[in-house]
Amino acid sequence: MARQSRQPIAFDALTIEGALLAPDMLGRIGAAEAGEQTEADYRLEPGTKLRDEIGFAFAMGETLWARFRQSRKANLGISGVERFAFDLLRQVFGFDSLVAITPPTTEGRSFPIRYAALDGRVPVVIAQPPLENARRGGLDESHEWFGDGGRKRSATLLVQEYLNAEDQSLWGLALDGVTLRILRDNASMTRPAWIEANLERIFTDRLFADFSVLWLLLQESRFGQTKTPPTDCPLERWRERARAEGVKARERLRDGVEAALLALGSGFLKHPANQDLRTALTGGQFDAKGYFQELLRLVYRLIFLFTGEDRGLLHPHGAPDPARKLYAEGYSLARLRERAVRRTAYDSHHDLFEGVKIVFRALASGQPKLALPALGGLFLPGTTPHFDAAKLGNRDLLTAIYRLAWLIDRDSGRIERVNWRDMETEELGSVYESLLELAPRVTSGAGGFEFAGGAEAKGNARKTTGSYYTPDSLVQLLLDSALDPVIEAAVAAKPGRPVDALLDLTVIDPACGSGHFLLAAARRIAARIARERSPGAPSGDDYRHALREVARHCLYGVDRNPLAVELCKVALWIETVEPGKPLSFLEGRIRQGDSLIGVFDLASLNDGIPDDAYKALTGDDKAVAKYYATRNRKERKDRPSLPFAGSLATLSKAASRLDAMPEDDLAGITAKLSWTPIFGQLAKREPRSYKW
Repeated sequence: MARQSRQPIAFDALTIEGALLAPDMLGRIGAAEAGEQTEADYRLEPGTKLRDEIGFAFAMGETLWARFRQSRKANLGISGVERFAFDLLRQVFGFDSLVAITPPTTEGRSFPIRYAALDGRVPVVIAQPPLENARRGGLDESHEWFGDGGRKRSATLLVQEYLNAEDQSLWGLALDGVTLRILRDNASMTRPAWIEANLERIFTDRLFADFSVLWLLLQESRFGQTKTPPTDCPLERWRERARAEGVKARERLRDGVEAALLALGSGFLKHPANQDLRTALTGGQFDAKGYFQELLRLVYRLIFLFTGEDRGLLHPHGAPDPARKLYAEGYSLARLRERAVRRTAYDSHHDLFEGVKIVFRALASGQPKLALPALGGLFLPGTTPHFDAAKLGNRDLLTAIYRLAWLIDRDSGRIERVNWRDMETEELGSVYESLLELAPRVTSGAGGFEFAGGAEAKGNARKTTGSYYTPDSLVQLLLDSALDPVIEAAVAAKPGRPVDALLDLTVIDPACGSGHFLLAAARRIAARIARERSPGAPSGDDYRHALREVARHCLYGVDRNPLAVELCKVALWIETVEPGKPLSFLEGRIRQGDSLIGVFDLASLNDGIPDDAYKALTGDDKAVAKYYATRNRKERKDRPSLPFAGSLATLSKAASRLDAMPEDDLAGITAKLSWTPIFGQLAKREPRSYKW
């Protein structure tokens, strides 16, 4: 059997913003397994070992950083930053070709870029570092000297706009001494995208592992050679290779989620203390599908916690350090993730799940001792009623944690940590797609829970649920033609209040699935809002705040599959969470229902369902379609048997009662209603505007 090794793929001082590079590629680069990583590929002198060169570069970087720190104290201004940045790139990262240049002009636009490497191929912009404890500044601070024609720009936006405009430059750098960003041509500009290195943390905390990855990623040879196409470079090939190999990683993630569901499902059923749960399943009060739904919610909670912990989003700003420490050391999933690798921890006790349930309750109502806010939403009480009082063995919980937190390569036996911090939320959509094929089954065997195989599992699950995963390319094409013109028209209609105009937009997906379209639309609107508020260059925090506002004000979705509804909310929650802010704002906006069966024109209730609704389409059973068409024709004659037997007068009376109802009571009622076009019609009645 191949020896297993752990290879974390998340680094404390390195961040990937906007999926510029697949997260697991950083781990492969750090292990020199990404390809094109020999000494010759890095253009080292013969006889020089890669690890020795990195060690020497780190020592040189520490020396330069110490000198730069002194220059900051002496307040030497931009000259001190430029000296440090110039020396760092040349002496540490091998940018021998870095020189001062005349600011370029492209397509009639001026770009005040003062440095470049590889004969202008790699633009480099240097900015002053932010003030200590400042919320923004440095690479995100707008200045006249980075601008064009009186317009201010930040260092980040200057590099990005130049890369988008200049065909001969694909990758560029922006740094302020404290932070370094690697940027790439990103003409869509729907959200910030870069690889960021916290130089201050690397050299102050001596994070040699993070520095090693940065050196292997940033060294001059990674950007190619002069007089070759800009796409001919290791960085670009790594990026493309990672995108292609992402399919394989998603398959492993799907396997992990399925294995976690099996471990949890079997673990609850076989625990001696859970007789009430077994009785509910065998007695008919609870079926396999309902059990599966609760298991999914439990897994979604775990995924949310992994993501929130890794992104530092669980605790509000200013949370006391003792409470943070208590959570990290006694209750976090991060500690269980490391424990799950040690098989000696797989005992028969059940204390670990009790600790997890404490976290769930804390996030439902808040717990100051752990510095956890009341998020609600996914953690609302009663959403997993059968597990709230159940026990789960440590062996089963750690098995599930292991499969959710680590990717296993069956060929090599190596395991890699799932980087939930930088995981693209759309990846969950592909996992959801595979879950549709699972047919849960409660058995009398040892485990008690399994997924059926063969025809019972495959069949036409997606067709019967109307569930299909839309590729990102199609989503973006639809947004180009449908949403972008609406955004421009809204801003033009209210030139003095563009943000208000954008937040007044309504985006609804009547078959939202895992939320791919809604999330993509929200990103476009949020990117525009962030740019309107911060014209120089919106920071990551600016963008995330705008994204949350868009989710609160603009997004609506419905799907007939309850699994899809749950995942859509989880995806939006993960993407829009802000430290300390509740999650409940999506409960009334993403609902289960059938957007194809409903009434938009109330007058059509008088006529009944037309026979054409049962016309056989491709793949339909003609005999079944004919049967229901005949039945519908008969029911239309026998009006009392119609499912929409209520008269227009009854509906009008119901609408009047809603009009007279206080907002708080109305919100409580509508939160319990399944979305249907009938209630959509009532919501349009004046003078009241209902909030679904």
